Amino acid sequence: MGRKLLPLLLEQGVSVKVLARPASGRKMEPRPGLEWVAGDLRDPDALERLATDTDVIIHLAGLTKARSNAEFDQVNAAATGLLAGIARDAGVRHFIHVSSLTATRADVSAYARSKAAGERLARDAAGTMPVSIIRAPAVIGPEDSATQTMFRLLARGLLPVPGGRARNYRFSVIDVDDLAALLARRARDDKPRSEVMTPAGHLSLRWNDIADSAARVTGRKINMLAVPALLFDAAGFIADGTARITGRPHVFSTGKVRELQAGDWLADRAIELPTALDVTMARCLAPFLAPGGFRPVHRGGIEKRDV
Repeated sequence: MGRKLLPLLLEQGVSVKVLARPASGRKMEPRPGLEWVAGDLRDPDALERLATDTDVIIHLAGLTKARSNAEFDQVNAAATGLLAGIARDAGVRHFIHVSSLTATRADVSAYARSKAAGERLARDAAGTMPVSIIRAPAVIGPEDSATQTMFRLLARGLLPVPGGRARNYRFSVIDVDDLAALLARRARDDKPRSEVMTPAGHLSLRWNDIADSAARVTGRKINMLAVPALLFDAAGFIADGTARITGRPHVFSTGKVRELQAGDWLADRAIELPTALDVTMARCLAPFLAPGGFRPVHRGGIEKRDV
């Protein structure tokens, strides 16, 4: 999301500070209007540098995978409250927090609980500073490591889905470009107000809608493989165990399994002029298709110029 939002803000002539963790191979290249602040969410000095002489903070950072529940709480909850408090003291006039739709059901997973706690701590620390909480549903777009496995399989004609009732649960989706545009508009609001919203480009989809879209994009049949609940649970436990042994957590976990089996996940409002689902799917599938593997679909769907 940050990689989409940053150039959009710079193109609009906004001066931007970016908090970035120093990492091997990461280049913080200078650009007009851009200031890099080295540090992370648990570094109060870095957060103070970020908030000083800043009008609006867009809080995108957080963990979608963690080695422990405590790590989720430390980053997604405690650090969010810390940042909101520092922003308030620095005179920031609008705090925009990108949360998650899962925060509406805090008991489903450790991730959901940490996002709900982050919302609460941000509001508590904000005082009179307006806080906009954007509860993002499923955000999809290219270059997202969390969904690459799904799109790689879709490019080969296969879509594993939860079995049983979960196969037909509904969910909302938003294209990463649409969410970036929404955040940019909120950041430039002259009269910010506290609000909680859950925007989506597509309010009610099922797994077969994803398969049908991939079929239109690739021109091939997509076979949906329903994974029985017991096998799905076992895969989650194996993923958790592997993460503990290797120290490398993965988005797929027992928590993610519970989220997928928890019923419908639906946003509360549709954005204007959303990106067509087929266009989003084409962008996500493109890296995994052989040259020429994309086929334009019928009238009413996407065309080459849209991709």
